[in-house]
Amino acid sequence: MHSDPSTPWERQFEELVLGVLPRHSRHAPLDPALDLKTAGLDSMATVELLVRLEEAYGVDFPDSVLSGETFATPAALWRVLTAQRATATTTATTTSATATAGEEPPCAS
Repeated sequence: MHSDPSTPWERQFEELVLGVLPRHSRHAPLDPALDLKTAGLDSMATVELLVRLEEAYGVDFPDSVLSGETFATPAALWRVLTAQRATATTTATTTSATATAGEEPPCAS
């Protein structure tokens, strides 16, 4: 899962985060405790990062996790992303099993 055992996340995640941080070198490692706001993550960059993460990982971030805490540090963001990926996998498995059984999948609201 992780391309570099010294980081808690995948390289793709690190590249996406570094891509929106104007005050952080793209060549320097991403510290899990880095204050993303101090590194230049403003509201526009947050939206851009959110969209990129959703597209890259096939997840949707619900409004309930869209907070300053989620985007405070790379480690916090990775935890939320990991949880959303687990939820998406569980939902996909449940929907697939339901469809296989010949039932209609639940409608997302």
